[in-house]
Amino acid sequence: MSLRTLAPAHTFSALRHPHYRRFWWGGLVSLIGSWIQITAQGWLVYDLTGSPFMLGTVTMVNTVPTMLLGLVGGAVADRSEKRHLLLATQGTFMLVSAVLATLTLTGRIAVWHILALSAASGVAAALDMPARQSLLAYLVDRDDLMNAIALNSAVFNGSRIVGPVIAGAIIDRFGDRTGPGLSFALNTASYLAVLTALATIPVNSRPPADERQHLVRAVREGLAFALGQPVLRTLLALMAVTGVFGLSYTVLLPVFARDVLHVAARGYGLLLTASGLGATAGVLALATTRPRRLEPVIFALHGACTVLLAAFAASPAFPVSLALIVGVGATMTAYLSATNTTIQALVPDALRGRVMSLYILAFFGTAPLGGLVMGALAQAAGARVAVAVGAAVCGAAWCAVQGWREYE
Repeated sequence: MSLRTLAPAHTFSALRHPHYRRFWWGGLVSLIGSWIQITAQGWLVYDLTGSPFMLGTVTMVNTVPTMLLGLVGGAVADRSEKRHLLLATQGTFMLVSAVLATLTLTGRIAVWHILALSAASGVAAALDMPARQSLLAYLVDRDDLMNAIALNSAVFNGSRIVGPVIAGAIIDRFGDRTGPGLSFALNTASYLAVLTALATIPVNSRPPADERQHLVRAVREGLAFALGQPVLRTLLALMAVTGVFGLSYTVLLPVFARDVLHVAARGYGLLLTASGLGATAGVLALATTRPRRLEPVIFALHGACTVLLAAFAASPAFPVSLALIVGVGATMTAYLSATNTTIQALVPDALRGRVMSLYILAFFGTAPLGGLVMGALAQAAGARVAVAVGAAVCGAAWCAVQGWREYE
Protein backbone atom coordinates (compact mmCIF):
# COMPACT_ATOMS: atom_id res chain seq x y z
CA MET A 1 0.00 0.00 0.00
CA SER A 2 1.52 3.33 -1.03
CA LEU A 3 1.13 6.77 0.48
CA ARG A 4 -1.39 7.49 -2.28
CA THR A 5 -3.92 5.93 0.09
CA LEU A 6 -3.63 9.19 2.07
CA ALA A 7 -5.71 12.01 0.62
CA PRO A 8 -4.72 15.59 1.54
CA ALA A 9 -6.86 17.43 4.06
CA HIS A 10 -6.69 20.79 5.82
CA THR A 11 -4.09 20.47 8.57
CA PHE A 12 -6.18 22.34 11.15
CA SER A 13 -9.70 21.58 9.91
CA ALA A 14 -10.95 20.41 13.33
CA LEU A 15 -10.22 23.86 14.80
CA ARG A 16 -13.13 25.33 12.83
CA HIS A 17 -15.40 23.81 15.51
CA PRO A 18 -15.59 26.37 18.37
CA HIS A 19 -16.05 23.84 21.20
CA TYR A 20 -13.09 21.79 20.05
CA ARG A 21 -11.02 24.95 19.52
CA ARG A 22 -11.64 26.05 23.12
CA PHE A 23 -10.77 22.59 24.43
CA TRP A 24 -7.62 22.49 22.25
CA TRP A 25 -6.26 25.83 23.45
CA GLY A 26 -7.01 25.04 27.09
CA GLY A 27 -5.25 21.73 26.68
CA LEU A 28 -2.23 23.41 25.09
CA VAL A 29 -1.67 25.72 28.08
CA SER A 30 -2.24 22.93 30.59
CA LEU A 31 0.05 20.49 28.78
CA ILE A 32 2.89 23.00 28.62
CA GLY A 33 2.57 23.16 32.41
CA SER A 34 2.48 19.36 32.62
CA TRP A 35 5.72 19.04 30.64
CA ILE A 36 7.33 21.64 32.88
CA GLN A 37 6.40 19.43 35.83
CA ILE A 38 7.45 16.16 34.17
CA THR A 39 10.88 17.62 33.37
CA ALA A 40 11.37 19.12 36.83
CA GLN A 41 10.15 15.99 38.62
CA GLY A 42 12.58 13.72 36.75
CA TRP A 43 15.44 16.04 37.60
CA LEU A 44 14.35 16.29 41.26
CA VAL A 45 14.04 12.52 41.69
CA TYR A 46 17.48 11.93 40.21
CA ASP A 47 18.95 14.72 42.33
CA LEU A 48 17.40 13.26 45.50
CA THR A 49 18.42 9.66 44.84
CA GLY A 50 21.08 9.46 42.12
CA SER A 51 19.33 6.26 41.04
CA PRO A 52 18.17 5.43 37.48
CA PHE A 53 16.12 2.63 39.02
CA MET A 54 14.18 5.15 41.13
CA LEU A 55 13.31 7.10 37.97
CA GLY A 56 11.71 3.91 36.65
CA THR A 57 10.01 3.28 40.00
CA VAL A 58 8.31 6.71 39.96
CA THR A 59 7.07 6.00 36.44
CA MET A 60 5.82 2.59 37.56
CA VAL A 61 3.90 4.00 40.52
CA ASN A 62 2.29 6.63 38.29
CA THR A 63 1.19 4.16 35.62
CA VAL A 64 0.22 1.05 37.63
CA PRO A 65 -3.29 2.51 38.20
CA THR A 66 -3.70 2.82 34.42
CA MET A 67 -2.75 -0.83 34.07
CA LEU A 68 -5.12 -1.95 36.83
CA LEU A 69 -8.02 0.46 36.28
CA GLY A 70 -7.77 1.31 32.57
CA LEU A 71 -10.61 -0.96 31.44
CA VAL A 72 -12.82 0.24 34.27
CA GLY A 73 -11.96 3.83 33.34
CA GLY A 74 -13.08 3.19 29.77
CA ALA A 75 -16.38 1.68 30.95
CA VAL A 76 -16.94 4.64 33.29
CA ALA A 77 -16.27 7.06 30.41
CA ASP A 78 -18.80 5.27 28.18
CA ARG A 79 -21.56 5.59 30.81
CA SER A 80 -20.74 9.10 32.14
CA GLU A 81 -20.91 12.74 31.21
CA LYS A 82 -17.36 12.99 29.88
CA ARG A 83 -17.03 16.72 30.49
CA HIS A 84 -17.95 16.43 34.18
CA LEU A 85 -15.61 13.48 34.60
CA LEU A 86 -12.76 15.50 33.07
CA LEU A 87 -13.46 18.44 35.36
CA ALA A 88 -13.01 16.10 38.32
CA THR A 89 -9.82 14.47 37.03
CA GLN A 90 -8.18 17.73 35.93
CA GLY A 91 -9.03 19.26 39.30
CA THR A 92 -7.31 16.31 40.97
CA PHE A 93 -4.17 16.86 38.87
CA MET A 94 -4.18 20.52 39.90
CA LEU A 95 -4.42 19.62 43.59
CA VAL A 96 -1.59 17.08 43.33
CA SER A 97 0.63 19.65 41.62
CA ALA A 98 -0.13 22.24 44.29
CA VAL A 99 0.82 19.84 47.09
CA LEU A 100 4.03 18.89 45.28
CA ALA A 101 4.94 22.57 44.83
CA THR A 102 4.29 23.34 48.50
CA LEU A 103 6.38 20.43 49.77
CA THR A 104 9.28 21.24 47.45
CA LEU A 105 9.36 24.99 48.08
CA THR A 106 9.22 24.49 51.86
CA GLY A 107 12.13 22.04 51.74
CA ARG A 108 10.13 19.06 53.04
CA ILE A 109 10.00 17.05 49.85
CA ALA A 110 11.05 13.40 50.02
CA VAL A 111 10.93 10.62 47.46
CA TRP A 112 8.00 8.94 49.22
CA HIS A 113 5.95 12.14 48.75
CA ILE A 114 6.63 12.02 45.01
CA LEU A 115 5.70 8.33 44.89
CA ALA A 116 2.43 8.89 46.76
CA LEU A 117 1.43 11.89 44.66
CA SER A 118 2.37 10.05 41.46
CA ALA A 119 0.07 7.20 42.48
CA ALA A 120 -2.80 9.65 43.09
CA SER A 121 -2.25 11.20 39.66
CA GLY A 122 -2.21 7.72 38.15
CA VAL A 123 -5.64 6.90 39.53
CA ALA A 124 -7.04 10.13 38.09
CA ALA A 125 -5.33 9.44 34.74
CA ALA A 126 -6.98 6.02 34.48
CA LEU A 127 -10.33 7.86 34.30
CA ASP A 128 -9.09 10.95 32.47
CA MET A 129 -7.50 9.45 29.36
CA PRO A 130 -10.41 7.39 27.98
CA ALA A 131 -12.84 10.21 28.81
CA ARG A 132 -10.68 12.73 26.93
CA GLN A 133 -10.42 10.45 23.88
CA SER A 134 -14.18 9.82 23.93
CA LEU A 135 -15.13 13.50 24.30
CA LEU A 136 -13.60 14.39 20.92
CA ALA A 137 -16.50 12.74 19.07
CA TYR A 138 -18.86 15.25 20.72
CA LEU A 139 -16.79 18.32 19.80
CA VAL A 140 -16.34 17.84 16.02
CA ASP A 141 -18.18 16.38 13.04
CA ARG A 142 -17.32 12.78 12.25
CA ASP A 143 -15.50 13.89 9.09
CA ASP A 144 -13.10 15.91 11.25
CA LEU A 145 -12.65 13.34 14.02
CA MET A 146 -9.42 11.89 12.66
CA ASN A 147 -7.99 15.39 12.24
CA ALA A 148 -9.00 16.21 15.82
CA ILE A 149 -7.17 13.10 17.06
CA ALA A 150 -4.01 14.12 15.20
CA LEU A 151 -4.22 17.71 16.47
CA ASN A 152 -4.69 16.46 20.03
CA SER A 153 -1.52 14.45 19.62
CA ALA A 154 0.16 17.53 18.14
CA VAL A 155 -0.74 19.68 21.14
CA PHE A 156 0.48 16.98 23.53
CA ASN A 157 3.81 16.78 21.77
CA GLY A 158 4.07 20.44 20.81
CA SER A 159 3.94 21.32 24.49
CA ARG A 160 7.13 19.26 24.87
CA ILE A 161 8.93 21.89 22.80
CA VAL A 162 8.21 24.68 25.28
CA GLY A 163 7.73 22.98 28.66
CA PRO A 164 11.11 21.26 29.08
CA VAL A 165 13.04 24.37 28.01
CA ILE A 166 11.15 26.44 30.60
CA ALA A 167 11.78 23.85 33.30
CA GLY A 168 15.48 23.54 32.42
CA ALA A 169 15.92 27.32 32.52
CA ILE A 170 14.09 27.60 35.87
CA ILE A 171 16.20 24.84 37.44
CA ASP A 172 19.43 26.39 36.10
CA ARG A 173 18.40 29.82 37.45
CA PHE A 174 16.99 28.86 40.85
CA GLY A 175 18.78 25.61 41.70
CA ASP A 176 18.02 21.90 42.04
CA ARG A 177 15.33 22.31 44.74
CA THR A 178 13.75 25.76 44.35
CA GLY A 179 13.68 25.39 40.57
CA PRO A 180 11.52 22.25 40.60
CA GLY A 181 9.24 23.79 43.23
CA LEU A 182 8.61 26.86 41.07
CA SER A 183 8.05 24.58 38.08
CA PHE A 184 5.37 22.65 40.00
CA ALA A 185 3.69 25.92 41.01
CA LEU A 186 3.62 27.06 37.38
CA ASN A 187 1.98 23.79 36.39
CA THR A 188 -0.66 24.25 39.10
CA ALA A 189 -1.66 27.60 37.59
CA SER A 190 -1.76 26.15 34.06
CA TYR A 191 -4.69 23.87 34.93
CA LEU A 192 -6.95 26.92 35.13
CA ALA A 193 -6.93 27.06 31.32
CA VAL A 194 -8.30 23.58 30.69
CA LEU A 195 -10.72 23.74 33.66
CA THR A 196 -12.16 27.00 32.28
CA ALA A 197 -12.52 25.47 28.82
CA LEU A 198 -14.28 22.37 30.14
CA ALA A 199 -16.61 24.42 32.34
CA THR A 200 -17.74 26.61 29.43
CA ILE A 201 -18.19 24.03 26.63
CA PRO A 202 -21.98 23.56 26.28
CA VAL A 203 -22.10 19.95 25.11
CA ASN A 204 -23.95 16.98 26.56
CA SER A 205 -21.70 13.93 26.35
CA ARG A 206 -23.78 11.62 28.54
CA PRO A 207 -25.05 8.52 26.69
CA PRO A 208 -28.78 7.70 26.75
CA ALA A 209 -29.87 5.76 29.84
CA ASP A 210 -30.77 2.69 27.79
CA GLU A 211 -27.16 2.45 26.51
CA ARG A 212 -25.60 2.34 29.98
CA GLN A 213 -24.76 -1.20 31.07
CA HIS A 214 -23.59 -2.84 34.25
CA LEU A 215 -19.89 -2.03 34.67
CA VAL A 216 -18.63 -5.64 34.50
CA ARG A 217 -20.77 -6.42 31.45
CA ALA A 218 -19.57 -3.23 29.76
CA VAL A 219 -15.92 -4.17 30.32
CA ARG A 220 -16.52 -7.65 28.89
CA GLU A 221 -18.23 -6.23 25.81
CA GLY A 222 -15.29 -3.93 25.10
CA LEU A 223 -12.77 -6.76 25.48
CA ALA A 224 -14.79 -9.09 23.27
CA PHE A 225 -14.99 -6.49 20.51
CA ALA A 226 -11.25 -5.73 20.56
CA LEU A 227 -10.15 -9.36 20.72
CA GLY A 228 -12.54 -10.26 17.91
CA GLN A 229 -10.86 -7.86 15.47
CA PRO A 230 -7.54 -9.20 14.00
CA VAL A 231 -6.27 -5.73 13.08
CA LEU A 232 -7.02 -4.39 16.56
CA ARG A 233 -5.31 -7.37 18.20
CA THR A 234 -2.16 -6.89 16.13
CA LEU A 235 -1.96 -3.14 16.65
CA LEU A 236 -2.52 -3.42 20.41
CA ALA A 237 0.07 -6.19 20.79
CA LEU A 238 2.73 -4.22 18.92
CA MET A 239 1.83 -1.14 20.96
CA ALA A 240 2.26 -3.07 24.22
CA VAL A 241 5.77 -4.22 23.29
CA THR A 242 6.64 -0.67 22.21
CA GLY A 243 5.27 0.72 25.47
CA VAL A 244 7.55 -1.52 27.54
CA PHE A 245 10.76 -1.40 25.50
CA GLY A 246 10.49 1.65 23.21
CA LEU A 247 8.71 4.49 24.97
CA SER A 248 10.57 3.86 28.22
CA TYR A 249 13.71 5.53 26.86
CA THR A 250 12.23 8.81 28.13
CA VAL A 251 12.63 7.57 31.71
CA LEU A 252 16.40 7.53 31.25
CA LEU A 253 16.86 10.96 29.68
CA PRO A 254 18.02 12.53 32.98
CA VAL A 255 20.75 9.84 33.10
CA PHE A 256 21.78 10.54 29.50
CA ALA A 257 21.88 14.29 30.20
CA ARG A 258 23.89 14.13 33.41
CA ASP A 259 26.06 11.02 33.20
CA VAL A 260 26.35 10.07 29.50
CA LEU A 261 26.33 13.36 27.57
CA HIS A 262 27.32 15.63 30.51
CA VAL A 263 24.99 18.51 29.62
CA ALA A 264 23.23 19.11 33.00
CA ALA A 265 19.65 20.39 33.45
CA ARG A 266 19.57 22.70 30.43
CA GLY A 267 20.75 19.88 28.19
CA TYR A 268 18.10 17.61 29.67
CA GLY A 269 15.46 20.19 28.80
CA LEU A 270 16.86 20.45 25.27
CA LEU A 271 16.68 16.67 24.81
CA LEU A 272 13.01 16.67 25.79
CA THR A 273 12.38 19.72 23.61
CA ALA A 274 14.09 18.10 20.61
CA SER A 275 11.90 15.04 21.10
CA GLY A 276 8.83 17.28 21.25
CA LEU A 277 9.89 19.19 18.15
CA GLY A 278 10.19 15.98 16.18
CA ALA A 279 6.93 14.64 17.60
CA THR A 280 5.04 17.79 16.62
CA ALA A 281 6.44 17.70 13.11
CA GLY A 282 5.46 14.04 12.81
CA VAL A 283 1.84 14.43 13.89
CA LEU A 284 1.31 17.64 11.92
CA ALA A 285 2.49 15.81 8.82
CA LEU A 286 -0.05 13.11 9.63
CA ALA A 287 -2.76 15.72 10.27
CA THR A 288 -2.41 17.05 6.71
CA THR A 289 -3.68 13.72 5.36
CA ARG A 290 -7.08 12.06 5.54
CA PRO A 291 -6.28 8.36 6.07
CA ARG A 292 -7.99 5.61 4.11
CA ARG A 293 -5.72 2.74 5.15
CA LEU A 294 -2.83 3.44 7.48
CA GLU A 295 -1.57 -0.03 8.40
CA PRO A 296 1.47 -0.01 6.04
CA VAL A 297 2.35 3.50 7.24
CA ILE A 298 2.12 2.36 10.87
CA PHE A 299 4.60 -0.48 10.36
CA ALA A 300 7.00 1.71 8.34
CA LEU A 301 7.02 4.34 11.09
CA HIS A 302 7.58 1.73 13.79
CA GLY A 303 10.56 0.26 11.91
CA ALA A 304 12.13 3.68 11.34
CA CYS A 305 11.70 4.59 15.00
CA THR A 306 13.40 1.37 16.12
CA VAL A 307 16.49 2.10 13.97
CA LEU A 308 16.71 5.71 15.19
CA LEU A 309 16.35 4.64 18.83
CA ALA A 310 19.25 2.19 18.46
CA ALA A 311 21.35 4.96 16.89
CA PHE A 312 20.51 7.31 19.79
CA ALA A 313 21.74 4.70 22.26
CA ALA A 314 25.13 4.67 20.51
CA SER A 315 25.38 8.41 19.81
CA PRO A 316 28.84 9.79 20.68
CA ALA A 317 28.02 13.50 21.11
CA PHE A 318 25.24 15.81 22.30
CA PRO A 319 24.51 17.47 18.90
CA VAL A 320 24.16 14.06 17.27
CA SER A 321 21.91 12.91 20.10
CA LEU A 322 19.69 15.98 19.62
CA ALA A 323 19.32 15.26 15.91
CA LEU A 324 18.52 11.60 16.52
CA ILE A 325 16.01 12.35 19.27
CA VAL A 326 14.15 14.62 16.84
CA GLY A 327 13.84 11.63 14.51
CA VAL A 328 12.77 9.31 17.31
CA GLY A 329 10.13 11.80 18.43
CA ALA A 330 8.80 12.28 14.89
CA THR A 331 8.52 8.61 13.99
CA MET A 332 7.38 7.38 17.41
CA THR A 333 4.60 9.93 17.77
CA ALA A 334 3.42 9.63 14.18
CA TYR A 335 3.29 5.86 14.75
CA LEU A 336 1.22 6.32 17.92
CA SER A 337 -1.11 8.83 16.26
CA ALA A 338 -1.60 6.66 13.18
CA THR A 339 -2.37 3.68 15.42
CA ASN A 340 -4.86 5.77 17.41
CA THR A 341 -6.50 6.97 14.19
CA THR A 342 -6.83 3.44 12.80
CA ILE A 343 -8.31 2.09 16.02
CA GLN A 344 -10.80 4.97 16.32
CA ALA A 345 -11.92 4.36 12.74
CA LEU A 346 -12.77 0.75 13.63
CA VAL A 347 -14.71 1.51 16.82
CA PRO A 348 -18.41 2.42 17.13
CA ASP A 349 -19.21 5.40 19.36
CA ALA A 350 -20.89 3.27 22.03
CA LEU A 351 -17.65 1.29 22.58
CA ARG A 352 -15.16 4.10 22.05
CA GLY A 353 -14.20 4.66 25.70
CA ARG A 354 -13.67 0.95 26.38
CA VAL A 355 -11.63 0.21 23.27
CA MET A 356 -9.58 3.37 23.67
CA SER A 357 -8.86 2.31 27.24
CA LEU A 358 -7.16 -0.76 25.73
CA TYR A 359 -5.08 1.54 23.52
CA ILE A 360 -4.17 3.57 26.60
CA LEU A 361 -3.43 0.38 28.53
CA ALA A 362 -1.04 -0.75 25.79
CA PHE A 363 0.49 2.74 25.53
CA PHE A 364 0.67 3.95 29.17
CA GLY A 365 -0.28 0.90 31.16
CA THR A 366 2.82 -1.03 30.09
CA ALA A 367 5.04 1.73 31.48
CA PRO A 368 5.27 0.18 35.00
CA LEU A 369 7.04 -2.85 33.57
CA GLY A 370 8.97 -0.74 31.09
CA GLY A 371 10.15 1.71 33.73
CA LEU A 372 11.36 -1.08 35.99
CA VAL A 373 13.02 -3.06 33.18
CA MET A 374 14.79 -0.04 31.70
CA GLY A 375 15.74 1.33 35.12
CA ALA A 376 17.14 -2.02 36.24
CA LEU A 377 19.06 -2.47 32.97
CA ALA A 378 20.49 1.02 33.24
CA GLN A 379 21.48 0.43 36.87
CA ALA A 380 23.26 -2.81 35.95
CA ALA A 381 24.76 -2.07 32.53
CA GLY A 382 24.31 1.64 31.81
CA ALA A 383 21.71 3.78 30.04
CA ARG A 384 23.15 3.16 26.57
CA VAL A 385 22.83 -0.62 26.91
CA ALA A 386 19.29 -0.33 28.30
CA VAL A 387 18.04 1.75 25.36
CA ALA A 388 19.86 -0.49 22.86
CA VAL A 389 18.21 -3.61 24.32
CA GLY A 390 14.82 -1.87 24.18
CA ALA A 391 15.34 -1.03 20.49
CA ALA A 392 16.37 -4.63 19.76
CA VAL A 393 13.20 -6.02 21.35
CA CYS A 394 11.05 -3.54 19.40
CA GLY A 395 12.81 -4.64 16.23
CA ALA A 396 12.13 -8.29 17.00
CA ALA A 397 8.43 -7.50 17.56
CA TRP A 398 8.31 -5.64 14.24
CA CYS A 399 9.80 -8.67 12.46
CA ALA A 400 7.32 -10.99 14.15
CA VAL A 401 4.38 -8.84 13.03
CA GLN A 402 5.69 -8.77 9.46
CA GLY A 403 5.93 -12.57 9.52
CA TRP A 404 2.39 -12.86 10.84
CA ARG A 405 1.05 -10.52 8.15
CA GLU A 406 2.80 -12.52 5.43
CA TYR A 407 1.41 -15.75 6.89
CA GLU A 408 -2.10 -14.32 6.92
